[in-house]
Amino acid sequence: MSVASYAILVFLALARYNAEITNSTSNCMESGCSDDKQCRDGNNEDCNDETSLDCQCKSNYTRGLIVTCYDAFSEKAKHVYSVPIAQNGTPIPDPIWYHRFDTDVHTLRVDVDNIQQKAYIYHSTVKSIYKNPNYNLGNSTENLWTILYKGISSGLVSLAVDWVSHNIYWTDPTFKWIMVQSLSNTDTSMFRVLIQENLYRPHALALDPSDALLFWSDIGRFTTIEVSNLSGRNRKTIVISNLLRTNGLTADHQGHRLYFADTERDTVETVTYDGTDRKILLAKARSSLIDVAVYQDSLYVADMGALYVINKTNGNAFSMEIGEDDFGYAGVAVFHEEALPVTDRCQDYGCAHICLTELGGATCICKDGYNLNEDNKTCSLISTYFHRALVFSNASSICILDITVLADFVFDPVCVLETTGTKYMAMDTDQRNVFIANDTAIYWTSVDNRNLQLLAQLSGSISGMSWDGYDRNVYWTESDTGKIWRTSIESKTAHVFLEGLAKPRDILILPHHRLVYWISERNGSTIESSSINGSQQHIVLQYNDSLKWTSLSYNPYRNRLYFLGILEDEERTDIINCNLDGSNRASNNAMYRILNTIEIYKGYTMVTSYEDELTTITFHSLDDIDYMTEGECTDAGAISVIKVFDENNRQNETGPCFLLNGECEQICIPNGMSRMCKCVFGFMLSEDGKTCMSDPVKDDFMFVGDVSHTNMYQIRLNDTSVQGIKAKGIKPRYDPIHDRVLWLTLFGKNIYSMYLNGTGQTYFPIDRNAYLFDVDVSTGNVYFVSQKRYTRNFFISVMSPDGKHVDLREGLLYVYGLVVSPSDGYMFYIHNSTLVRDTMNGTHPETLLEDVHASGGLTVDFKTGYLYWIERSSDPEGFLIVYCKADGSNRTTLYTFETSSLNKYEPNSLAIHEDDLFITISKQSTLMKLKLSNPSDIKEFTVPGSLGKIGFVSIYSSSAQPKLCAIYCYRCIAMTFCVSVFLPIVCICA
Repeated sequence: MSVASYAILVFLALARYNAEITNSTSNCMESGCSDDKQCRDGNNEDCNDETSLDCQCKSNYTRGLIVTCYDAFSEKAKHVYSVPIAQNGTPIPDPIWYHRFDTDVHTLRVDVDNIQQKAYIYHSTVKSIYKNPNYNLGNSTENLWTILYKGISSGLVSLAVDWVSHNIYWTDPTFKWIMVQSLSNTDTSMFRVLIQENLYRPHALALDPSDALLFWSDIGRFTTIEVSNLSGRNRKTIVISNLLRTNGLTADHQGHRLYFADTERDTVETVTYDGTDRKILLAKARSSLIDVAVYQDSLYVADMGALYVINKTNGNAFSMEIGEDDFGYAGVAVFHEEALPVTDRCQDYGCAHICLTELGGATCICKDGYNLNEDNKTCSLISTYFHRALVFSNASSICILDITVLADFVFDPVCVLETTGTKYMAMDTDQRNVFIANDTAIYWTSVDNRNLQLLAQLSGSISGMSWDGYDRNVYWTESDTGKIWRTSIESKTAHVFLEGLAKPRDILILPHHRLVYWISERNGSTIESSSINGSQQHIVLQYNDSLKWTSLSYNPYRNRLYFLGILEDEERTDIINCNLDGSNRASNNAMYRILNTIEIYKGYTMVTSYEDELTTITFHSLDDIDYMTEGECTDAGAISVIKVFDENNRQNETGPCFLLNGECEQICIPNGMSRMCKCVFGFMLSEDGKTCMSDPVKDDFMFVGDVSHTNMYQIRLNDTSVQGIKAKGIKPRYDPIHDRVLWLTLFGKNIYSMYLNGTGQTYFPIDRNAYLFDVDVSTGNVYFVSQKRYTRNFFISVMSPDGKHVDLREGLLYVYGLVVSPSDGYMFYIHNSTLVRDTMNGTHPETLLEDVHASGGLTVDFKTGYLYWIERSSDPEGFLIVYCKADGSNRTTLYTFETSSLNKYEPNSLAIHEDDLFITISKQSTLMKLKLSNPSDIKEFTVPGSLGKIGFVSIYSSSAQPKLCAIYCYRCIAMTFCVSVFLPIVCICA
């Protein structure tokens, strides 16, 4: 079936689908029922049964969508629409009512308690969840939105309502936790952090109250989808590979399937509750799929540019518009009263604070700051101010702030301990102790009794302090004595850890890595380190200019050091970070003021400054560099140190997958206190249970480049089985002479190479951006096209297998394709609007065709010698597959891709195997396969598994390759290398 025919069939199917809806409405009206608008105007009639055509009066609409929409002018989502839907799930695009929020409000996600008829919305700007206490599709007057919870991070937060036990759950990707709050209690403090262990960036969220299941996506090193009970127990990872940014998630409690939207893969997909039977329902190029909801057989997908309705059974889809022109959509939820008859097990269970449904029962939990008593129902207050707090010290006090101040700064600290001249502070969260240092001594106190006790007298000027949670020692530096000391609460005896240092300060202990870091004044500011036993001392970073480094901190989620770089002459400070070995240094922000301290907590960076008797605390989101919260305090004085007290921090950092990814090569899945290593698509786990391997193919295979994940795969041509390649790239080709795969990265200045089994990886640097290349399979030489940055100067070059390269052509305009045919000693390329044939040493270019409107994909059929490429077409608008003979004669259009309202096929890469032409389509996860002998025979070639957008394809088959001539290359001596020409070889100088 041709692509055009396929598009027509889809269009006809959608027409029939819409016609059925129209006929149903007409039949209802013929039977005496009024139309939907009349019902909304007060007649209250609706066609309740489309088969029997019975009419029934209804007090209100009981089915509908709730959609949050972007304003075309402010680019903020501040409109909330209600849209009725028919019984078969089809929306009626005539909203009953909408509510418009103030201009400074950015409404994103929405969900509904169907039983209590309440709606809940996440507001990004005010970092809150709002509720509407009397939400009904027919009610346009009760738009009373009030705050339910305040203190959520700015970003992509998702929420879901348990409409059986009346709890609301939400994710916070910056705080890295999932929270739950009771909706059955008027006390808005009834919330608790439910899950935070082994979470990196939780995003999308969905639940099934009938099966008591909670689902969420986590965007870490590898994006995953997990499931647990509604109590957060029995966690299990159900989707572990080929996900990128899963932003929308919904659970179909009738079909027991999960539906999700991946913004970067441009797909809407589905799996069963256990993660099996994965299918792609919609692949929409250049989309921004954000949220998804389900009702009956319909799936509703919010896109920033459209609202899609998909029949989840047959995959038919259409788009619709709601409200005014140029609206975008941010969130969608379904309102209905047709939930499964599930008993609320929490109704009479007797929980003092929060009751959560479990399959076959219920469980009680306490709100934050309380512990569950032995009766498992009542709660007791934890006798401390400190539970999860921001702690800071000034000249006279130790003060605390609730940790949610990071999301919405309200500077209202509680000062809990009077001190004198506190300069440094360290936290022992395991035993709930705080260590405080002034100019003369170090003290410690329990968080609970706050009774200061002397720990150690100082022999010099203290310049830094840190706590080792493993060995339970306090470390401190003395800048004037050049020593690092340590002691413990148990011994209370100080020992010199290191001495002879150059003014050490700002010490940092990484107990999990068994490393100690500090800053010295050795030939400028240096960061130095040693092992925890004092050996292996060395310089990590050194800077000789006027930059002063200070305030070391550590981000365990990124496994990087953070510190401040103060340029005193310019009166500004950089926030700098680097790997633990000092490599890959980067600057996050340049603050045009002098900063004093820095602290990292989950997804936040906290910095303080003190000017004109005014302390400023600034919070930056590490994931959203544009998001910043800043607060000023006139009463606190100069803040000397700022720390975070969170009892769960240590538990997170000692999780089985936290350090070094649990020693797993690819995916680490926590399993209680242990872990399981998993492999991504195309790999299998080795016998060691840690590393991943594939089974490389040497002949008759296809290479594809997955541009979504920047992964490369081999696909066997005989059985379409898939093997992964252990490298990141997008354009792989095979060198059979040396049994190596070569590839490019996007905008890379290197050509990479390695053996198919993943060993021997190397790269060959070039001084320009390479974007096209082909391999001469007779010699292993690489021909590539490169461009000088910021210019229109293009080059065609050749590189030998050992990396020597030379330019063959230069000063070209854009080059759209390059292919070599060593049998004939030619290379072909499309330069500007001409097809050029040249010898493989670049000495005899000749124009074969002009007026070639190519967009890429140049390839050669070695059996026939014909050239194939992709051209743009203006009449009709679309793309063409064109071919000609090797001398430029017999130019013929093989196939035409036409643009339709449903699909826009943009071919971008070609490869030939026997009588099949394989074509990649831009932004699509499938290929097209066209018969060269019968061009009307074109169909989708679906790759097994769930790849992202395939941007490149190449094929190697020894039965269809040019004859080899590498045996002649011994004639080339040092500083030269061999290229195939008609003679059959020639030596050129590198």
